[in-house]
Order: sequence, then structure tokens, then C-alpha cells
Amino acid sequence: MVAATLAVSGCALWGLEGGPDAEGAATPPAAATAAPAVAATQGPDGVQRIEITVDDELRLTPQVVSARPGRIELTFRNVGLTPHDIALRIPAATGTGNINGNATDTVTVDITQPGTYPMPCLYHGTSGMRGTLQIR
Repeated sequence: MVAATLAVSGCALWGLEGGPDAEGAATPPAAATAAPAVAATQGPDGVQRIEITVDDELRLTPQVVSARPGRIELTFRNVGLTPHDIALRIPAATGTGNINGNATDTVTVDITQPGTYPMPCLYHGTSGMRGTLQIR
């Protein structure tokens, strides 16, 4: 009984956030997560590009990016002072590393499989700073 009590109380410590990087976070209702998707723009070289701003309000703008399978270049521009580190949860996991205030980092990925790929901030994922890359 003591072990069960400890196990249950240990889970309660994380609350709705689900722990570091919000890995075990409860999914919010669909109405709360239904941000409009913004499409990456394909350049003459075939690379799809989009700029995503991150800020002191702990937001990614746009929050949802859509693209087709292929090469995608995501430029993360920190328009605030708070550092961020955006992870891309794709098969070949990658991310930005630390992006200090007023800095920019560009990540290029090749994604061949359609799907929905999370983009949480490793520092602020538990505060809701999460984006999504939709490959259709």
C-alpha cells in the first residue's frame, strides 16, 4: 500500500505538465489547441522555408507549420530576451540548441513521412510553449 501511495503521489508532483519537456503532458481539448497552420513556402531550389518567432510570452508564432514531405528549413527568431531551445521531435531528432534573446537559429530537416511532429521548447514546454510541424 505504501508503494502504491508513493507511486501515485510521485505522479501528482508533475501535475498537468507531465514532467520535463512536457513529455507526459495531458493533451488539451481540441478547441484549445486548434491554431491555424501556416504553410512553409517552397523556394526555387525546392526547399520549403518558414520563419518562426519565439518570444518572452513563451509562444511560437506560427504555432502550427504545415509542409509537404521533403527538405524543410525552419528559422527560429527570438524576438525577446528569454532564451529558448526548440526541439524537433522527428525520426532524426534535432533542435536549435540555446537561442538567446534577439538571436536566430536555422534548422534544416528532411522528412519523408507524413505525420504530426511536436516542437516543444525544452526550457518552457511545461508552460505550454509547444509548436507542431504537420507534414501532409
